[in-house]
Amino acid sequence: MSMPADLRRVAPWVLCGLSLGIFTLSGSLRWLLGDAAVGDHVPLLEWAVNALGFVGIPIVGAVMAARLPANSYGWIWCATGLAFVVSDAARPVVAAAGWPTWIAWVLVGWGFVTLICLLFFVFLLFPTGRLPTDRWRWVARAAVTLDVLLLVMVPLIPDPDDAATASPWVLPGAVGRFLAQAADVGVYVMLGFVLAAMAALLLRFRRSGPVERRQLTWFVYATVLNAVLLVLDSVFGVLPQNLLVTALDALGFALLPVAVGVAVLRYRLFEIDRIVSRTVSYGLLSAVLVCVYLLVVALLRPLLEPLTGSSTVAVAASTLAVAGVFNPARRRLQAAVDRRFDRSRYDADRAVEAFAARLREQVDLDQISAGLRETVAATVAPGRVAVWLRAPSRRGPES
Repeated sequence: MSMPADLRRVAPWVLCGLSLGIFTLSGSLRWLLGDAAVGDHVPLLEWAVNALGFVGIPIVGAVMAARLPANSYGWIWCATGLAFVVSDAARPVVAAAGWPTWIAWVLVGWGFVTLICLLFFVFLLFPTGRLPTDRWRWVARAAVTLDVLLLVMVPLIPDPDDAATASPWVLPGAVGRFLAQAADVGVYVMLGFVLAAMAALLLRFRRSGPVERRQLTWFVYATVLNAVLLVLDSVFGVLPQNLLVTALDALGFALLPVAVGVAVLRYRLFEIDRIVSRTVSYGLLSAVLVCVYLLVVALLRPLLEPLTGSSTVAVAASTLAVAGVFNPARRRLQAAVDRRFDRSRYDADRAVEAFAARLREQVDLDQISAGLRETVAATVAPGRVAVWLRAPSRRGPES
C-alpha cells in the first residue's frame, strides 16, 4: 500500500523538524551539562559552529522529498540527517538521562555506520535517484549487507577509547578482539564503497546529457570547494584548533547539500560555468595584483626612501601601478579562464564577433540571412531557425 500523496509531502518536513529538534536538544544539553559531562570532548562553541554545516542536510532533504516525493534521493537526505543527529545527540541525551554509557556507544556506532552507508547512496544516486547502470546493483546490495552486519557488530564490541562502556553483549577473549578488527575492516570497506560511488559520478558525467551534466557540474563544484577546505584544514591542523578553521569546515560541509538542492530543483536559474569562471578569474586576478604590489614596493622602496625619507611614495606608486594594470589584467585573465571553464559562453562571444565583422563588409541579403542563422544556431542551439524579413514598402516618396 503506497503512502497517500498529502502524507508524502508532509512526512519530509516532519523528519526535518525531528532532526532539527534532536539537534537543538543536543546543543541545549551540552550547554547545561558541560563538555566534561557529555564525554565527547567537543567544545560547545565548536559544536555550535559545526551545527551551521549540518542544518542544510535535513532542510534540503525535506525540500527535495516534498517537491519530488517519487524520487528516492530526497528521502535519502532526510535519512542522512536522522543518522547524523542520532550519532551526535546520543552522548548528551544518555548523560542527561543517567543511563549506562554503553547505550551512548551503541547509538553513536549505529548512527555512524548508517551515515556512511547513506553517503554511499548520496553519491551513487545523484542526481536522478537511480543507479548509474545495472552493474552497480550488486555493489549497492553489498553495501547494504555490510551495513547490516556492522549494525549487528556494534553492540558486540567495546568502545576502543573507553573499555568501561562495554555493553552486556560484548564478546570476551579472542573472539571479541577478532570481531572488533573485523568491524574496523568493514568500516574501511564502506569508505571504499563511498569512494567508488564518487568515482561513478565521473562516469555518469561523461555519459550524461546536457541537463544532467549541468546538475553534476553543481555537485562537482561544491565537492572541489570542500576538497580545498579540507587541504586548508590539514595545514592548520598542526596548529591549535581555532574558530576560523571550524567555520571554514562548516561552510564547506554546508555547500554540499545546498549544491545538491540547487542542482536537482532550480539549476536552470543559475549559470554554474559562469560562476566557476568568475571565481577562478578573480582569484587569479587578486593573486596577480598582490604580487605586482609587493614587487613594485620592493623595487621602489630602496630607490626612493633615501630621497624621501619614508616609504610613502613607494606605497603610493605601487597603488597607482596596481590600479593601472587592473583592467588589462582582468580582461586577459577572464579570456583565458573562459576558454577553459566557460567554453560555451566563450564560443558564443567569438561567433557573434565573427558575424559582426562579416556584417560590416557584407551587402548581399541572402548571405547575411545565412550568416545570421549560422550564428544563432552556434550560440543558442535552437531546434528551428527562421529569418523573417518585412517586405519593402511600395509607396513612393511623398511629394
